[in-house]
Amino acid sequence: MPFNSIHFLFIFLPAVLLVYFGIRNEIWRNLVLVVFSLLFYAWVDLAHLPLLVGLVLLHYIVGRWLGNQIDRGATKNSIIRIVAAVVLVDLLMLVGYKYGGFAFSWRLFGVGDSPAEQPFGFSYFLLSALSYFFDIYYRSDRAERSLLRFTAYLVMFPRLTQGPIASFKEIRPGLLGAKVRYADQVEGARRFILGLAKKVLIADLLAVPAERIFGADMAALGATVAWLGLIAYSLQIYFDFSGYTDMAIGLGKILGFNLPENFNYPYTAVSITDFWRRWHMTLTGWFRNYVFIPLEFARKRVKILRQQTDILVVFLLTGLWHGASWNFVAWGLYFGLILALEVSGWGKVLKRLPPLLQHAYTLGLVVLGWSLFRFESFDGFLQYWQVLTMGNGFFGMTSLRELNGVGYLPVMAAALVFSTPVVERGMKQMTQRLSWFQVAIDACILGLFVVSVAVAVSSGFRGFLYAQF
Repeated sequence: MPFNSIHFLFIFLPAVLLVYFGIRNEIWRNLVLVVFSLLFYAWVDLAHLPLLVGLVLLHYIVGRWLGNQIDRGATKNSIIRIVAAVVLVDLLMLVGYKYGGFAFSWRLFGVGDSPAEQPFGFSYFLLSALSYFFDIYYRSDRAERSLLRFTAYLVMFPRLTQGPIASFKEIRPGLLGAKVRYADQVEGARRFILGLAKKVLIADLLAVPAERIFGADMAALGATVAWLGLIAYSLQIYFDFSGYTDMAIGLGKILGFNLPENFNYPYTAVSITDFWRRWHMTLTGWFRNYVFIPLEFARKRVKILRQQTDILVVFLLTGLWHGASWNFVAWGLYFGLILALEVSGWGKVLKRLPPLLQHAYTLGLVVLGWSLFRFESFDGFLQYWQVLTMGNGFFGMTSLRELNGVGYLPVMAAALVFSTPVVERGMKQMTQRLSWFQVAIDACILGLFVVSVAVAVSSGFRGFLYAQF
């Protein structure tokens, strides 16, 4: 049940809000959130619903055990063994489901000859669960005693399948019945609609020329069209994922939760380091807090290339997190190597260059990186790379007009503008100067909702790109 579907917008969501706000007791509200979240998950992946419930119970029981051991002053080794056991079980399950076919022919309980299908949103679920255990271990949070609150944290539908990845302490205030302010709900509704418009009116429309160009005959494709296809895909994946994030954060605000931000105009970055501080920030933060910093601490005696090798490890794991394919490994190592170079001194040189050159450097490397992300085979990537580097000339034999892609250029131009903070800053300044301007913005937002629904119904519903991870 994607957020951009009619079923979600006009059946599921109104039912949730009607029941959720029809009661005031925090316990009953958490129960409503759990029940509807499980219904939401059953709609998209009924086969794995028992596994989801079983994992919630397992992590709750072990979490209580870990908390009790810490409270009783258990030895550090015994506490580490509990955490290590949880991490091992979760990683084995992730490897089995997600990467089984990558290394060997997986056979789950003797059924089937191919890798078992990954449960929907499994990667996000496990990262949230692991952050809970790590926070208990590092004493930055305490074990949750309420099974209902813990379940609501792990399965709440706004963030269940694609994040943002949030820690329990970020979600706890809402679960404890923090007052839901009307202003936050209005802001949440605005955020949700803008996210829907990002998805339907930009990402889904840009998917059309991107798919047509990537699916064209490489031998007839010129560099101009190939670069346009890669730019269209780069904008598509940003507006698709940031659109989902906006919808999730908006839903969270409506329900009384403050979900963490996940994007901060990444295409305005002035280095690859800056880009990864702005792109999928909750994933980057998770790997920084729970992988990179512990690695740095554990290897503090290493004096040569310690930070660089730790960065490579983190981004190799980031690539593997995205999928069981060599292109994701290459994509992770690609960014890891660039980041290692930037922390080795190149970053300081880069800061002395004119801002325009910094932007050009960053965008060029990011867009090229998306070509690794897009093509699962190296043959496909190498063929496309050859086209990008003028292997078939500047124009080639196939034009954008022949691929029926010219009509999407205005959408691409609009996407380039909206990928910067120019519009947002302009609206904020106008709202501060003119008291009536917010009313005009809200009228436009309502119009965007109507248009987005109409376009989605007429052109069909596209799933979110990051749902597969």
